[in-house]
Amino acid sequence: KKGNKQMKKKILSFVLVLSMLCAFMPVIAVAETSGTCGDNVTWTLDQNGTLTISGAGDMENSAFYNNNNIKSVIIENGVTSLGDSDFMGCQELTSIIMPDSIIRIPDNIFYGCVKLVNVIIPNSVSEIGDCAFYYCSSLTNIIIPNNVTSIGYSAFDGCKNLTIRAFKGSYVKRYAL
Repeated sequence: KKGNKQMKKKILSFVLVLSMLCAFMPVIAVAETSGTCGDNVTWTLDQNGTLTISGAGDMENSAFYNNNNIKSVIIENGVTSLGDSDFMGCQELTSIIMPDSIIRIPDNIFYGCVKLVNVIIPNSVSEIGDCAFYYCSSLTNIIIPNNVTSIGYSAFDGCKNLTIRAFKGSYVKRYAL
């Protein structure tokens, strides 16, 4: 019996020491730095928070939903379609560069991107979807080209500091200063 008690104490002591060691070991969460976001579309995220999207074709919906590691986005020529809600809730996103291969700004794409400041819509875009820039409260400046002939419901609601710039005689002029 005495040997049994000593063995139990040793096992208990070992488990206790092991538990304490595990508790003090740092836990390192590693975020992904590259992947796919469409059949022929890939992405990389550098240590500065710049997301570069390249390839050809369409992006998936909600590809980067609520990703607060993203500070800026560069979409390279060849990507033809952004997905609904792709950057929704990316609260650290401040800027985006889009190529002329993009033809539509989809629904909810920048919804809640509260640090997004300036956006230039490519000349190739003809439509801005519902709630596309909803509650982008830091958005101060957006340039919308003549080709835009449709702006969705609440596309700019909650953008309290926004100045919309449009060309004389364009569809967008009714929203602009």
